[in-house]
Amino acid sequence: MDNATVISPGMVVDGTVRGKGPLVVQGRVDGRVQLDGDLRVAPKATLEAEIEVDVAEVKGLVKGGLKARQSVSLDAGSQVEGSVDAPRVEIDPQARVKARLVMPLNLPRGLKVPSAARDPWAT
Repeated sequence: MDNATVISPGMVVDGTVRGKGPLVVQGRVDGRVQLDGDLRVAPKATLEAEIEVDVAEVKGLVKGGLKARQSVSLDAGSQVEGSVDAPRVEIDPQARVKARLVMPLNLPRGLKVPSAARDPWAT
């Protein structure tokens, strides 16, 4: 990420990180991240935060709510606990995820859901 703001290894931010442009977290953030831009979480980084960004690429640890307006990528070695909310989510098989996943579902117009699918316990 060119021209990114970097929270370096060993740095701890306790509070709200708010701004425009890309952010790379290599250290720790506790609190909140609100960006009009992209977020990259480095392999040894930790975010215990409520996060709202355009695009998130996670290689480290995220605990809390992760909301992206465009996409989330959970790469090999990443750990996520909480919730992930985005129109597009990519999860590497080597990622560890314990989260509620929220994604929009757009069914084709006129598609009807069979009655058995509406109530799986119906006989």
